[in-house]
Amino acid sequence: MDLSARLRQWSSDLGPVLMGRLRMGTQRIQINFGQIVQLTVAAMAAYSFCYFVLGHAYPFFAAVAAVVGIGPMQDRRLRRSLEIGCGAVLGVLVGDVFVHLFGSGVWQLGVILFFAVCMGMFLNSGAIFVTQLGIQSIFVVTVPAELATGTFSRTGDAAVGVATAILMALVIPSDARKRPRNQAAALLAELARLLRETEDALRREDPQAARRALSRARDSQGYVDSWRASLRISEETARINANSRRYAAEVSRLGRACEFADRALRLIRVILRRAVTATERGRVDPILAEASGQLAEGARRLRLALLEGGDRSEAEEVFTAAARTLRPAPGLRADLEQTTMLLLFRPLAVDLLQAAGCSLEEANAHLPALEVEPETGALRVVEEPEAEGPGAEGPGGEVR
Repeated sequence: MDLSARLRQWSSDLGPVLMGRLRMGTQRIQINFGQIVQLTVAAMAAYSFCYFVLGHAYPFFAAVAAVVGIGPMQDRRLRRSLEIGCGAVLGVLVGDVFVHLFGSGVWQLGVILFFAVCMGMFLNSGAIFVTQLGIQSIFVVTVPAELATGTFSRTGDAAVGVATAILMALVIPSDARKRPRNQAAALLAELARLLRETEDALRREDPQAARRALSRARDSQGYVDSWRASLRISEETARINANSRRYAAEVSRLGRACEFADRALRLIRVILRRAVTATERGRVDPILAEASGQLAEGARRLRLALLEGGDRSEAEEVFTAAARTLRPAPGLRADLEQTTMLLLFRPLAVDLLQAAGCSLEEANAHLPALEVEPETGALRVVEEPEAEGPGAEGPGGEVR
């Protein structure tokens, strides 16, 4: 492959990756916009209280403690506020005591950092707690003591900042369903788009399209991670916020849907790897593209149902219709790659049915039963005999 061909290949691969990063980055800002506003307000409030009410000239640690207590991303807000905030206050306190006794300098910096990290590890196994304790003690030792209003005033500033962060975590109204709903919608929209791209690649027998879809699928784990993080926040909110406790059941349902959507996303990646090989070899059976398209439509309807907290039966019906088509056609049986894809679509349909609320037994019941022909080793559908009526008997007195 010459240089120009390689450059074209790199550019074709780089474009979807950059677009995916841009899309996910924009989405993170949109989702965490309220958290960013809270962070800004908390820092301003803590700083203003120490400056105007307590009379501290440079309440730097009040703003810092408020910011690290809330954090720019929503991730277990109360626990985060307590762990990081307590680490920050303790670090400032240790630094204040040490500077009061021994002053500041290079050797003081080394000693206080060593001592603060050891103490943090002794008190708490959390890396965030230990890091904050060490960082804040460094700030106290290195920032000139002349900027402090009085003895231990910086410890008081840090305590005000942490108290502000915890107060906002407890008081600000929060709908425990909102974030996991939005994250569910984002993941299912990505699932639907990946399935549509799979359908398109299979219909057009285009290996390049299959590779682009596979590249996109490999970059989509962030959607699952964001959904899981939002569920942890919502579960905590439902415990500590009285207004959100009534949403605990829906949060649990969203958590179950998240598990099966994650499994579905992993299966789509495997299917796309097989799709690349199948499209490179030539003709692809239309049943695979049709199944992918139907599952995409079901994912779209499930997205709307979860986003609005509505009935998921429409999505279940579409997934059921797709599952019933997943039977080996004559053209599929001779192609191992396409047969493998068909067998992968079956658990994908089961996972999506379970995300829509079905039990495992109900989901499996919608799939055509398969067996292996002893003579050829090919797959075939097990046709259930139709009874002609109650007690209808076949030869030998057996019920048909």
